[in-house]
Amino acid sequence: MLERLENYRKLFESHLDEWFAKNDYSIEPVAQALKYGIKNGGKRIRPTLCYMAAEFCGKSADYVSNLAIGMEMIHSYSLIHDDLPCMDDDDLRRGKPTVHKIFGDGIAVLAGDALLNMAFEVFLSDKNFDENSLKAYRYIAENSGANGMIGGQSIDLSNVSGANLDLEEIKRLNRLKTSCLLKSALVGSCIKCGGNESEIRNFENFAQKLGEIFQIVDDILDKTSNEEILGKQVMQDESKGKTTFVDAMGIDGARDYIAAIEKSAIADISKFGDRARPLIELCRYLTMRIY
Repeated sequence: MLERLENYRKLFESHLDEWFAKNDYSIEPVAQALKYGIKNGGKRIRPTLCYMAAEFCGKSADYVSNLAIGMEMIHSYSLIHDDLPCMDDDDLRRGKPTVHKIFGDGIAVLAGDALLNMAFEVFLSDKNFDENSLKAYRYIAENSGANGMIGGQSIDLSNVSGANLDLEEIKRLNRLKTSCLLKSALVGSCIKCGGNESEIRNFENFAQKLGEIFQIVDDILDKTSNEEILGKQVMQDESKGKTTFVDAMGIDGARDYIAAIEKSAIADISKFGDRARPLIELCRYLTMRIY
């Protein structure tokens, strides 16, 4: 799996570099800040999901290159804003100073705004744009907006000391804040590539559970890992008095839940046979980060 992820990461970096080589963004310092924000490394899980869905549907990774770039721009803008002092107030991201620590809060806000707008510039520049593309990009917009990722961020802002979110509220938070962007990448790509109703429905179920796994694993690592390994500050949720899945279930309970939901996620797509194997391997890889 690691080799596959690295190959997808390199492919994405080449697609991203090609976009910036063809499109001149030169007004400083916002141009430098937005490039710093999106070129700051990372596992590139969302572009990987875009490529995997394309291959599942019999299309090339290049066919969804614009979708993959746009998705990572949306993800990167959300991280830049999430790191701001008025949000999660983080100084490190992937082992490097966050955008606002280098460029200031105002430019960080503008860099995030620019990346969000740029994402739809990329989508609408898709040389393979058709009716399925329109459906895919609308799906991404809905899942990234007020009833999706931003809605999750809103709930997260209210998750402060004394909020005492119950388990169902925490699950809803995770599904909105984290799962919605994974759904955008995987399902959006499937829609663009002409996936049928069964494939889209099962991909939605899979991606929602994958997002829950991803977030709960992060919650566990926030309590059990260290800054050097994670590349960001640890014990952040606890310092802010936030209630996480681990607080509600304990580490052992959270691990048991991950094991159960991983099994369910894999069952959602196992019916598709060998075509689903890369996604199943990715799900297992993400789960194994806590062991």
